[in-house]
Amino acid sequence: MIDTGLKDKVVIVTGANHGIGAATSIALAREGAKVFMNYLRLSPSEYGGVGEDEAMGATIPGRAYYHKMQAKSADEAVKAIHELGGKCCAWEADLADPGNIPTMFDRAEREYGKVDILINNAAHGKCDTFIPPDEISKDPLFVDEFPIETITANSHDEHFAVNCRAVALMIKEYTRRYLSRKAIWGRIINISTDGAPAHPSAISYGASKFATESYTRAAAIELGPYGITVNVISPGAVQTGWINPGLEKSLVESYPLRRIGNPEDIAQAVIFFASEQADWITGQVLYVGGGNRM
Repeated sequence: MIDTGLKDKVVIVTGANHGIGAATSIALAREGAKVFMNYLRLSPSEYGGVGEDEAMGATIPGRAYYHKMQAKSADEAVKAIHELGGKCCAWEADLADPGNIPTMFDRAEREYGKVDILINNAAHGKCDTFIPPDEISKDPLFVDEFPIETITANSHDEHFAVNCRAVALMIKEYTRRYLSRKAIWGRIINISTDGAPAHPSAISYGASKFATESYTRAAAIELGPYGITVNVISPGAVQTGWINPGLEKSLVESYPLRRIGNPEDIAQAVIFFASEQADWITGQVLYVGGGNRM
């Protein structure tokens, strides 16, 4: 059995109420880490244009079910960790507000002590495009269900506020506290997407993630001398509730491993980058997507 060296490490995981963030939190707790979980519940009607009753009653992956997942608290993940005998707590806060970032670290430190590992997983994701509205009206949906809009200053800024700016400020805050206590071992892991280099129909999401990959490489160079590794995990299509059965079938046929991902696939890659086994790996993008991108 491999010892990952994660026992009693203190970890912040953002976007931890469902999907990749929840699975990652549980996987880290299983390794003995103390996990501080951040999340934000998003209203199905306000965020996704889906009726509350429709979302809450959804049982099959797709648009309504995905927004049901987005509206969850972190209670299920917290319960799962406690049932494992692990240590965790959760705090709801919007990372688009920069003031919440130092507060998060303060809360984590009060609960468990200094933060050793930072997992930037939280994301804002809506479909936008360069195509003008009159052309969109001829085919207004992306992947069969999700509405798409022409890019605006607001759609751009909403994505970058969470997917890029918050990540940069989280890294800054982590580094400041790390250096102030003269630590010698640290991990930062950022979650991207394998569509980051070019993401048609979700252009602001892809671009904001690609910017974070640039931040990751710069941070790896700057922070390496202090013992901090900084890496990216770039998932392919992961079933976090948004992939309807028809889309799943077509994706499966195109992926070399003939299946889409599940959140636990990404969580295990996080465990590797966080572990002692990845001690000499930094500034890297690891594609975890069943061979979708190589």
